[in-house]
Parts: sequence; structure tokens; C-alpha cells
Amino acid sequence: MRLIRTARCVTLFSAASFALITFTASWWRWWTFQYETFDLAFYVQALWLALHGQWHVSLLNVPLLGNHFEPIVFLATPLFAVWPHPMVLVALQSIALATLPLTGWRIAQRLGFSAVASALLAIATVIAPATGFVALHEFHPEAFAAPLLLLLIEARLAKNRGRFWLWFLMVLACKENLALLLISFCAVHAFIEWRSKATAAFQLYWNALPALAAATCFFAYGKYLGPALNAGNVDYLELYSHLGKSGPEILGGFFTQPGRAIGALGNALAGGNLLWALLLPMLGLPLFRARWLLIALPLLLQHLLSWRASEWSVRFHYAAPMIPLFWIAAVEVLKNSRFKNSGALLVVVASAISQLCIGPAEDLINEVQTAQTKRWERDWKTKILARIPPQASVTASMPYLSHLATRQELHSLHHVLKGLKTLSRAEYHAGPPTDVALVDYADPTTFDSRSGYYHPVMRTADGRIVSSSDTLLHDFLARTTWKEYSTNSLTLYQQGSAAEPSILDARDIHLSADTDLTGFKMDPMPEGYAFRFEWALKERPANLLWCMLVVSNGHTLFSIIKGPCAPASNSGIAYESWTVSLPPGFAAKDYRCSLLFYDNINASWNSAPPPFYKTFIVNTIGL
Repeated sequence: MRLIRTARCVTLFSAASFALITFTASWWRWWTFQYETFDLAFYVQALWLALHGQWHVSLLNVPLLGNHFEPIVFLATPLFAVWPHPMVLVALQSIALATLPLTGWRIAQRLGFSAVASALLAIATVIAPATGFVALHEFHPEAFAAPLLLLLIEARLAKNRGRFWLWFLMVLACKENLALLLISFCAVHAFIEWRSKATAAFQLYWNALPALAAATCFFAYGKYLGPALNAGNVDYLELYSHLGKSGPEILGGFFTQPGRAIGALGNALAGGNLLWALLLPMLGLPLFRARWLLIALPLLLQHLLSWRASEWSVRFHYAAPMIPLFWIAAVEVLKNSRFKNSGALLVVVASAISQLCIGPAEDLINEVQTAQTKRWERDWKTKILARIPPQASVTASMPYLSHLATRQELHSLHHVLKGLKTLSRAEYHAGPPTDVALVDYADPTTFDSRSGYYHPVMRTADGRIVSSSDTLLHDFLARTTWKEYSTNSLTLYQQGSAAEPSILDARDIHLSADTDLTGFKMDPMPEGYAFRFEWALKERPANLLWCMLVVSNGHTLFSIIKGPCAPASNSGIAYESWTVSLPPGFAAKDYRCSLLFYDNINASWNSAPPPFYKTFIVNTIGL
């Protein structure tokens, strides 16, 4: 009994430690503006608007259920009403995933493992890389599928019909594609139990009715509710455009042109690690329990056939529904082995090694090492955000969206830069200018071609020409006048009078065919510099001229991106002010400062050093 109590305590400790570590790390990443998607902001805005009697979410221009079928999110509404903070959802996600070891312990005990082996197998559920990545990748309702599916498996093993239906319906409420997994779950068990001569009543209650419920839900959402609420704003079928132009064509292509699908699968397996990161921590044992792989197959194919590389990677949330399936497959293989208890030790060791090699452990170590820099960045970014009125409508770069989501009008800058709707070939039309635009020109999630949003002039598959992202940004900003507040890479554009002309040192620096620097002044500040510019602009080109400050103290180089030169201005004379805050370590040293002017789109698109038009040495003396 003492050994059992100790094993239970170790299991409970692993669950609590996982929840604490992942939530703390998530809070830190959110607090220091490191979130890289609009997902958390979408759910925060959806809940905040629901509490105010509104359903349409401006961030994606759809209601919450128009993006995905995820009604489980509404269960967080009472708690969110008490504390309307983005981290409420992240905390619930961490806590939910932390129940995996507790359920895993009970299942292992039911299957006859010793107390120690049960604890080891339970701990493996949270040591495995996929679980950590799901917990740390911001917030996604699909993450709840992992603990709920394991609870569903436990209820079926116990033949507890009430709990089975509760967890079944809750899994169904996590995302529409989980209906396919549940249908597969019921079909595989129906076949197995048909072979074992299960009664018709048993098949009806445990397999047929649940499968019918899942199929009805999937059909109703896919055929009626989803299209009605989405209205073409998010086109997920576009993820499979390389396999065909429509659903029937894609499905038919599996038989008429199987090479397309085989090529897509080969590309995903070679270029991604989703499948391998699920198999290796479990010692490849799920390969010997094919029933669970068949159950996972619909979701595996969905992700591996997509052209979007993030769906093949374990670093995102897509592995969540597969975690309990691969785990239970490994456990059942061990259960039928002569080495089931010692095999449990090998599984937890393999999970720990996988965590160190491909898991988020390295990311967490890097967060500790860069904490001082991240804290410095937060300080000046927070000062800019403090200028945004609580009721203002906002267009912002992705890392700031969840910080600004409790408002009626919030829009993501990535739509502006791409010029197309989400996962769509349809043109994105920005509404009236928002009160505020918050642009982080050093944000790789928006100003990097690898994100898929920042691009030169491009031609769509249907032959339409889409302007470059620089042009789209200029057109977006040039619709009204702005008062600008700019520190380092972050610029806040607030509707109001533009900057007044100021007395500057005359310059005559020809930077490009369309941009000249005609006035300039640099004033030292306690922690950096204040720059003022006068630009002479001709017709705005497709690719704007970007500016970067490079600071050297003789040993270390530090670069700070300003962004485009006067992106909100048309031809003529334009004025800008720019404040530079230097990081810790540069505050009391001598510097050499140089302004570099370059073409950012070509640099990003070609994955090469940017073509510099001009280097302007502005000083060689420290503060």
C-alpha cells in the first residue's frame, strides 16, 4: 500500500509540475509579446463579445463557430466573466492537459500494471514532446481533445455508458474534424466487437449511436452551419488545393491520380516530424497495435496531406488528439508483453530523451537565457501600448492582438499585408481606417516571407495580380493622417494631425530612385537616441525603402529595425520622429551608429542578406 501511495504521489506531482511549468512559461511568453498567431486573441474577443451580447468577431470577420465548430470554448464563459484575461484560457488548457497522468494512472492500473509501472506510463504522457508543445503553443480548443479522449477511452474500458457519452460529446465539441476521429473510433471497435460476437444491443449503444451522432454533427456543420457562419472568410479547403480544386475532385484524385497524394505524404513525412515525434517516445510500439493507428488515420491524413508545413510539425497543436491514441496503443502492446513493467521504464526514458532532443525543453532554457533582453523589450513595448485608448478600434501585428482583444473592433495586420482573406484567394478589403494601427516592423510573423503573409507583387492561381505587401501597407496607412509614436521597431499610428516640420540639419543624401534624405537630426537621450527625419518622396514604389540602425561598441553589433521610410506618406516632403532605446549592456559604452537603407521584401523573399542602397554613419562617439 505504501508503494501505491508513493506512486500516486509521484504521478500527482508530475501533473502539478507540468501545469505549473507550462502555464508559467506561457504567461512569460505572452507577457513579453512572443505569441505568434491570432488564435488566442480570436477566442478572447469572441468570449468578451459574447458577454456583451454580440457574436460577430471582427478579427476574422466571422462568429466563433464560423471559424471552427468549437462550442467547448463557451464553457469558459463564467470564469472569463469574473476575470476577462487571455491567460484564463491558457490556464484551463494547462490544467486540462495536466490531467493526462491522472487518467493514465487509472488506465494502467486497470490493465494490470504494477504501481511503479503505472506511474511511469502516466508520467510519459506529459514528458512526451507533443504534450509540451500543445500546452505551450498559445491556446487552441483542440488541446482539450487530448485529456478528453483519454477519459473517453477509460470510460469505455470501464463500460460506464454515462461517462462515455459525456466525454464523447465533449470531444465532439472541441473541433469539427474530431467527428471523423470519433466515427473511426466507433467503426474500428464495432469491427473488433463483431468478431468477438458482441450483441446487437451492445453494438447499438456503444458504436452505432455514437457514430451516428458524430456523423450527423459533422454533416450538419460542414453542409449548413459552417458555410452559413463562415461566408467565405476562411477557406480551409485551400490547404489541399495542390490535390484538386474542390472536395469531390480531391477525393476522386486519390483513385485517379494517387501520385499526388503519395507525393504530398512523402513531402510531409520527410519535411515534418509530427508522426515521428508521436512514435519515438512510445518506442514505436503503436505500430504493433494497428487499431489505434486506424482510429488516428483520418486526422493524420488531414494534416500530412496539407501543404501547410506547420501541420506536419509537432511544435504546434495538431498532435493533441493523437497523444492519447499513441499512448494507449503503446500501453496495450506492453500489457500483452512479458516485459510490461520493465517496458514502462523504457517508455518514460524514451519520452525523456525525445523531450531533450526535439521537445520544448530547449526552448524553455533559451527563455531563461534571454530573459533580460525580453524584459527590456517588454518595457518599451508596454509604454507604446499604454497610449491606446480602451475603446479604440485597432489594427495590430500578431504578438499584440491578445493584449488588445477585449474590444469590439480588432483587426490583424497580416490580412492587410497579404491582401487576401485567411487561407483564401479572395481579396481582403479593409474597412474604414481604425482609430489606431500598431505595427511591429521587426515581427517575423508578419514581415517575413516564411510566414506566408509578406510578399512582393504576386500572381494568384486564377491570374489576378496582388500588390506587394509594402504597397498594401502604404495604401492602408495613406487613407488618413496619423500622429506617430515610434520606439525601436514598434510604431503606433493614431488618427490625428501629422508631425509638424522641425528644424533639422540639411542633408542631401540620395537613397534610392524614389527616396532622398533631405533633413536629419539625432539627439542623445538617457537610454538611447531621438531621431528626426525629413524625406523627399517621389512616386511610391512597389517595394518601400526600409531603414535599420546598427550600433557597435567595438565588440558587439546590435541592430534595430525602424521599418519603411514614411510608409504613410505619398509623394512630397514627409517628416518622421523615431526613438531608439538601447538594450542593457550598451547603456554606458561608446558606440558607432550607422543607418542602413535596404529593400526588405527582396531580402525576405530570397532568404538572402538585404540589398543595401546606402549606409549613413551618423556618429562615432558614445553618449
